[in-house]
Amino acid sequence: MTAQPCPRVIFVRHGQTEWSKSGQHTSVTDIDLTPFGVQQMKATGRALIGNNPLNMIRPQNITNIFTSPRLRAKHTAELLLEDIPKEFRDKIPVVVDEDLAEWNYGKYEGLKTAEIRQSRWDRGVDPPNHKWMIWSDGCEDGENYQDVTKRLDKFIDRILKIHGKYMKDGEPSDIIVIAHGHILRCLVARWVHRELNSDPQLMLDAGGVGVLSYQHHNIEEPAIYLAGAFTVPVEEKGADV
Repeated sequence: MTAQPCPRVIFVRHGQTEWSKSGQHTSVTDIDLTPFGVQQMKATGRALIGNNPLNMIRPQNITNIFTSPRLRAKHTAELLLEDIPKEFRDKIPVVVDEDLAEWNYGKYEGLKTAEIRQSRWDRGVDPPNHKWMIWSDGCEDGENYQDVTKRLDKFIDRILKIHGKYMKDGEPSDIIVIAHGHILRCLVARWVHRELNSDPQLMLDAGGVGVLSYQHHNIEEPAIYLAGAFTVPVEEKGADV
């Protein structure tokens, strides 16, 4: 007997940009992917989506795609879908969602972490023994963790409503979310109800992919799907999933 499909969120960080490559904080600056980033996300799309037994996502199971409003995220979405047959691609709603914009870095836009810390020390914002952390300290003229928590919780509520319907009907629902390094790590943390005022100790490179789902096929039990993109598809799964 084939197990009932459990809805998933497949989150993808946009491909490489010049600033992700250099380690500069990039929020509202609307830069595009590098040539390497373009090839990176084309290859990711081919590996992730398709009807080959080793593809993680079946095109017909994609019910929604949500993307940040930034060019680098929207371009990534286009590249991920590039090789999907038109008959499937045209049926997938792609929604630009402001709640998926990167953490607003304010005065720190374009700076590296070491530069931000040095600036704060030089201006007396922090004592010499304190190292700035975005999680606890936030960004001058930008967002703090409460701001980010508020908008991500709204987004998660929308996802839960969509998944709740598909779960009730016993139908598959893969939702793809394309955004940025900090906001996606925050999304993972809030998915499992962690506070954002401390480092969630998660890593996500440009082009990285992860999966969120539910324990025991229960919409009330959101979980991080640790196997993620590396699960080999099988016909049956145990009741522990």
